[in-house]
Amino acid sequence: MRKTYDKETNINEMFDYLDDQIKHSGQPAMEDTYYYQNHEHKEMYLSIRGYFAEALKNPEVDAACYIIAMPDIYRRINIFELTFPMDWIREEERLSQAFKALKPHIQYLALAAAEASGMKFNTKPALSLGLAYWNLEQLKIFWQFTAIRRKNAM
Repeated sequence: MRKTYDKETNINEMFDYLDDQIKHSGQPAMEDTYYYQNHEHKEMYLSIRGYFAEALKNPEVDAACYIIAMPDIYRRINIFELTFPMDWIREEERLSQAFKALKPHIQYLALAAAEASGMKFNTKPALSLGLAYWNLEQLKIFWQFTAIRRKNAM
């Protein structure tokens, strides 16, 4: 369980993020051009980025926020208990129940994001699994994740 101080820090950063959004609300944002599964995915992504304020400076965290904002994932996790957006995948060195409850193609997206963050699993690489099973929508989500993650390289 996370400490109250950590949560308070995240919440204060979230208010700073929201304040900044209000100040710059008339300017187009790059995030508006991203591919989203649906409107809920976009709204959750923008909100989660505010909670994990490091996402504004760190493309790895930003891309992880994009993945956990997917409605199938977001509904199963509690972001307020996370230090890093991908921490929900494991509980005591085992795959979490929230992870196991996902459909396989969504699991592969989450695993690919976690592997990109340096997490290791005793499975075939998620990219290999995903490429064998993802449909066009999941591929677009993975491509968008990759583009966000590699933002600094552009």
